[in-house]
Formats: sequence, C-alpha cells, structure tokens
Amino acid sequence: MYESLLRMCAAEDNPIRVGIIGAGKFGTALAVQISRMRGIVVAVVADIDQQHALHAYTAGGYRQTDITLASNVVDLDQAIYKGEPVIVEDGSLVCASEMVDVVVEATGIPEVGARMAYEAIMHGKHVVMVNVEADVTVGPMLRRLADSAGVVYSLVDGDQPGVTMNMVDWARALGFEIVAAGRGTIMYADDRYGTPDTVPQRFGFSPEMIDRRTINLKMFNSFRDGSKAQIEMTALANMAGLVPDVRGMHEPSVNLADIPLRFSLKKEGGLLNQHGVVELANSVAQDGKTMLPDPLRMGVFVVVRTDHPYIQEDLRDYYLKPGGDGHNFLLYRPYHLVAVEAPISIIKAALLGQATGSPLPTPTAEVITVAKKDLHAGEELDGSGGYTVNGLCEKATVARAQNLLPLGLAYGIRLTRNISRGEAITYDMVELNQDSFLLHLRRLQDATVWRGSA
Repeated sequence: MYESLLRMCAAEDNPIRVGIIGAGKFGTALAVQISRMRGIVVAVVADIDQQHALHAYTAGGYRQTDITLASNVVDLDQAIYKGEPVIVEDGSLVCASEMVDVVVEATGIPEVGARMAYEAIMHGKHVVMVNVEADVTVGPMLRRLADSAGVVYSLVDGDQPGVTMNMVDWARALGFEIVAAGRGTIMYADDRYGTPDTVPQRFGFSPEMIDRRTINLKMFNSFRDGSKAQIEMTALANMAGLVPDVRGMHEPSVNLADIPLRFSLKKEGGLLNQHGVVELANSVAQDGKTMLPDPLRMGVFVVVRTDHPYIQEDLRDYYLKPGGDGHNFLLYRPYHLVAVEAPISIIKAALLGQATGSPLPTPTAEVITVAKKDLHAGEELDGSGGYTVNGLCEKATVARAQNLLPLGLAYGIRLTRNISRGEAITYDMVELNQDSFLLHLRRLQDATVWRGSA
C-alpha cells in the first residue's frame, strides 16, 4: 500500500515534502533513507549547526554546491519550489513554510521540541515526533491541539514506542488482551549512574564515529543510564492506555522464553499485580555483568492473553512462547530500525491522515525526576542523560498526587534544597524557569487534563 501511494506521488510529480528539525544521528539517517525513496523528499533540514544540516544531505548523495542556505521563509519556499535542497538554522522557518507537508522534530531537547511541534501545528503541518522527551511532557496537549487544527500528531515508526504500538494495535484488533508491552534493555549494574563522559568507552565509539554520525553523548548516555527506556515506555503507555505496574517498572533479567512467564500475574507465578502494563526486559544477567544467552536485546514485545482453549492451542502449535498458566503468549520483534522505518509514519500522516500512535488526551504515565547522585541546594539539573538526574516511569495519577517534577522540566533549573541519591524530586524542591515555553504548555495541559479533579 505505501509503495503504491508513493508511486502515485512520483507519477504526479507531487512528492511528500518533509522538513527535518535536528540533524543529529536520527535526522541525518532519516534524510539518507528518504534519499533512496521516490514520491517523498527532504525539502529542508534545520539545525543550529550548519555543518550538521549540510551533512544530512551530503550523506545521502547530494553535492554541497547544490544545497541552498535560506534565512527567511520567502527564500526557503522559493528554493523548495525550484527543487533545491535547503538548510536553515532556525527550525521555526520549517514550521512556517508553505511548501512543507510534514515536520519531523528530532532535536531531542524538550524545550525546543515542544515549541517546534506547537508552531508546526499552528501552521497546519503534520508532526512526526521523534522527540519523546518533549512528548512525555506535553504530548497530550500537542495531540489535542493537532486534533483541533485538523492535522496529525504522531510518534515515529522505527523507534521502540511506535514499533510496539503497531503490535499492540494488531493484537487488540484480533481481540487479544494486552498483559504487558515493552522493549528490551541492556542494563548493566553500574549503568544507572553513568555520565556522558563514559559513552565512548561504554558504546565502543571512536572519535571518527562520533564525528561522522554526529553522536550526541548526552543522548546516548540516556540510553544506558535507563532514562531513555523509561521515557519511551511512558510514551507507549500514554498511547496505548497502559500503566507501569510499579515505579520504574520491574525490568527483570529475562531470556525470551522467560518474558511471558515473568510478565504474568503473581498468582500465575509472575511479577505483575495487574494486566495492561508497560515493562522492560533486561538482557543482562542478575549478576549485572554478563549477557544472557537468549535475550530480547533491543527488540520489542507484547504479552497477549486469550482464554479460549482453541486459540491457545493454535498459538502453542505456532510455537509462541507461553506463560500465565497457558493463557499468555509472547509476541516479539527482535529489532527496531529507527530512522530506516520512520518514513512510514510520514507517509501515513501525509497521505492517510493517520498516526503510528498518538498520546491519549489524558495521560496514564509520567516520567518523574530522580536524583542520580547526592545533590545540593543551588545545584543545576541537566535533564535526561546528564550528570544529575534519571527518569522513572510512574502512574500519572501518582505523579500528580505527589507533586513530582516531570523529567522534561528538569533542564537548567536549580534545586532549593539538598537531595539524596535516588530521591524523587518534587516541584517545590526547584526554582522553575518561568520563561520556559515548555512549562507554559505543561501548565495548560495540566489545567486542561485535570480540570475538576481533586
């Protein structure tokens, strides 16, 4: 279906025109992937570093001499109309362009992501949100605004929340109950306290690799200190209406065959207190040092349930791994292809008016802020993947009742008191940045979502 739609766009010389904001590893890889496709083009790339934006095009085969630098919307639109690849420093120009159909927000910075998504929606653009850090902070509000504007606000296919959401949709359409849904992790014993300085050693990145793939050390540290997985599962929870069973999820060490066993109810020999949860499957053994022999690694999974013996028999016959006293079964995908698959979300938004997944109007989960080390009054927090804090997935109702600070707001703000390592940080422990657009949008979301609640 997608190929035939793109073929029609190409035949009519009317490609989907994509604007990418943020030319880091993801943005560049997406630009390269789209360069191999027909019926869709990267019309403009925005990045505060011109060299990063240029690289997003040249990595896909464009000659640097053919790329236009624009500094205003008029020049940008004229260049796109002439079919020239364009770079800009200001992402707001991408949002305002009359020639762009879909804006892909890939900066990874919550403050920037919220503003860019908002501006794109206000200009009638579909938004594909790679910036899960912004989404888990104000995604429900952005979804509401997009619905009112008649455009699509979507999480991205290829990234784990989107890939898992596809599986959840498939399973629910077939009448299965969702017991648990989530992703694999590789979480060593000392990873929780990792810092950006240790990323090259932990990932085996050479200086050449860091430069060539525009590796953001802080972002990659969030992959290993646990924050990114917590953020992604919060995004999934808010799309699928799921919740964490416990703060931070259980994240047991499991081989594939263990997943449907451990992610079943306690009365069935599992870990869970309830069905309908997000979870993490750690590929590192309980010693915290060695990899398990048959783990999920960075794949995704859904544990589904059926009470009908005929269907149970079929699923066993098709070699699905069972759990939950024979009622639960594991669906999994051992990979997620990130930017390689991301164009699917762009196509769905532009041509079908559909989202890979969008947060529900009322969130079910929140990423709360937890001290990564002992912190002191006056110390500045540096958000996901930094030196000071981690994020943990918590039920939205609990986070609200306990006044817990969303991780997306924990950037560049100062503590008003000492905090011990592992302590959850509340709103009244920090000085918020009152000029923050993200904070204003979050307050609007809270006032809208929780209107009339205690």
